Amino acid sequence: MAHYAKGANAERELIHLLYDRGFAVVRVAGSGKTSLPCPDIVALAPKVKLAFECKAWDKEHLNITTAQMDELYKWCARAGAEFYIAWKVPHKGWLFLPGKFFKKTPKGYSISQRKALVKHIDLEVIAGLQKRLK
Repeated sequence: MAHYAKGANAERELIHLLYDRGFAVVRVAGSGKTSLPCPDIVALAPKVKLAFECKAWDKEHLNITTAQMDELYKWCARAGAEFYIAWKVPHKGWLFLPGKFFKKTPKGYSISQRKALVKHIDLEVIAGLQKRLK
């Protein structure tokens, strides 16, 4: 499957998951192609605003450039939204990761799949439907 189609299909899957949890959801087509910063998916509920950058691949590490991470944080600050990287790992599902879980590297930000599998936050917690256990 072409990389774009794989990513677009993953984004469509996530919008349905969010919609089923009560969010109004929009997928921002071509979000990586515009000169203005914007996330891949925006999800809104009366008390929650979420923005997601989606990645769908099976690698040992997920890397995000400094420029992309900075632009997404700026967009979220302007919108008053919480920001998550939504990483779909084949056969393991969705991993929702705030930027603070990523390690700063010379080229950007990185997290290992092993660390992401341990630290990720469940969608039910992000959506405000369940409390996170301490």
